[in-house]
Amino acid sequence: MANHTETPTEGTRKLADAAPFVFYSSLHARPVVDAAGTVVGYLDDLAVSVAEMLPSVTALAIRRGRIEPLPLTARWRDVESMDGPAIRLRGPVARLVPGRRLPSEPSFWVGQVLLDRQIIDTAGAKVVRVNDLHFLRVPTGDLHLVHVDVGFRGLVRRLGWSETIDALVRRIAPKARYLEAEALIDWRDVHPLARGGTGEVLRLSVGRTELHSLHPAELADILTELDGRERESLFGALAPDLAAQALTEVDPKIRVHLIASVPPERAADLLDRIPPDEAADLLAVLPEPQTSLLLERMEREEAQDVQRLLRYEQDTAGGMMTTEFATLPAHLTAAEAFERLRGLAPDVELIYYVYVLDSAERLKGVITIRQLLLVSPAARLEEFMRRDPVSVRPDDSPERVAEVTEKYNLLAVPVLDAQGKLLGIVTVDDVLTHMTGLAWKWKLARLP
Repeated sequence: MANHTETPTEGTRKLADAAPFVFYSSLHARPVVDAAGTVVGYLDDLAVSVAEMLPSVTALAIRRGRIEPLPLTARWRDVESMDGPAIRLRGPVARLVPGRRLPSEPSFWVGQVLLDRQIIDTAGAKVVRVNDLHFLRVPTGDLHLVHVDVGFRGLVRRLGWSETIDALVRRIAPKARYLEAEALIDWRDVHPLARGGTGEVLRLSVGRTELHSLHPAELADILTELDGRERESLFGALAPDLAAQALTEVDPKIRVHLIASVPPERAADLLDRIPPDEAADLLAVLPEPQTSLLLERMEREEAQDVQRLLRYEQDTAGGMMTTEFATLPAHLTAAEAFERLRGLAPDVELIYYVYVLDSAERLKGVITIRQLLLVSPAARLEEFMRRDPVSVRPDDSPERVAEVTEKYNLLAVPVLDAQGKLLGIVTVDDVLTHMTGLAWKWKLARLP
């Protein structure tokens, strides 16, 4: 699982004695000199190979300054030494390649691609930002990327404030955790997810199997925290079922952005997988041409359910209801009902209530799973069902639905038309969602 380790600073110093570690921030902007000791520029970035588990540095980008803005590129094998205040090259400046050129092998510029990039810490189910990079110098002389630094101290180091801030913290709080540890994520926990806009590999510290261990609400939080491009990359990489679950948890504005970021075929597939009331709420705010296109590409049955819900205003019982509920005929026995429910359960949003209908789909009664467990297997539903259950009309307000739900202590309330036909049910979670939104509107309206 991708998570960050707390690496003691003192421990890092000891390791550095045998196998030196170096931060990107300590290399960036360091003078680069040729074999004669003449300054040719300043280190601007490092290129690393993507073909290795721990990417090795393959090239250096050298910034020449304001007078000569054209950068130069040096191959790593042209570097003689990194000791001391400058990076020393083996040959003259004439051997350097003009421009910022990546080697022919697959590689990318770490500063350009990784620094300030958001990555996902699945252990904490949160988004963190890459503040620095950690390299290991091996005995062969190669430099390998081993960690990404996501700690505040990494940011301080990059800004050049490390000595000042460290001295201040030691004076005020000598035992502060800030002084004791670096927040590093092992590069091996950083998995490829997408490609950046400039063609470089964009990486997030998360694997697909790890994503499945997150609750959809946690994944929604991560999607919310990510910037636009990273959000689209992560959402596009999710398995369809997981993407659909996350889609129902994110803020409506982000939901619209996400569904618009994927091809119509995938968008329609995701809409098929979410409850029809959620799909209707999403489609209701999309432009009409896009709504029509997605409805055409959805499965016929799911599209019909969504189209029926789109007839109702969102702030009504009809707009809040779902068409995924369990119904059975009154003549079935409890044993037969259980057998039917096994087949219905995967397609039902709330299985606690079972609604008993007549041949015209009029609601005659309701039973609970608890009742089914307690009665004789041979008892018929019509013998113990609760007749004429409380209900609401499709044009009733959210306040009315909430009132009925609270008064009768219901987990869901049925929505009936004028003829008593069961159109859908409003579940308590949708009631809470609507009422919470209304409460905030009322509160904001009363502010001076």
